[in-house]
Amino acid sequence: MRLESQIRDGVCILRLQGRFVTGSDAALVSAQKSLEEVGIAKAVVDLSAVPYVDSTGLAFMVELHKSLASRGGQLFLAGANARVREILEMTRIGEIIPLFQDVEDAEAALRGEVLC
Repeated sequence: MRLESQIRDGVCILRLQGRFVTGSDAALVSAQKSLEEVGIAKAVVDLSAVPYVDSTGLAFMVELHKSLASRGGQLFLAGANARVREILEMTRIGEIIPLFQDVEDAEAALRGEVLC
């Protein structure tokens, strides 16, 4: 699992690459703590380069959602392939964390912009 982050206009984009599985959680926990330290309360997790998610990935998303929500923020997910989207739907995570087609749509929604 590789993780890159970028902050644009107060929104942190977390780009994940590779399988989102057990053993990849150290970098993810570090990213979550970094967001808390710099005061970022809005984030998008870009799943477009993630072929699979297991319980470690699901737990990370839920914990990040809770952390951001406790500070008045939001987490959106973007770019999930059909397999990952199915896992998110089966576990009902999509009911608590909005899922968007791509990062740009998720960013716009976080900023309250109207999408055409």
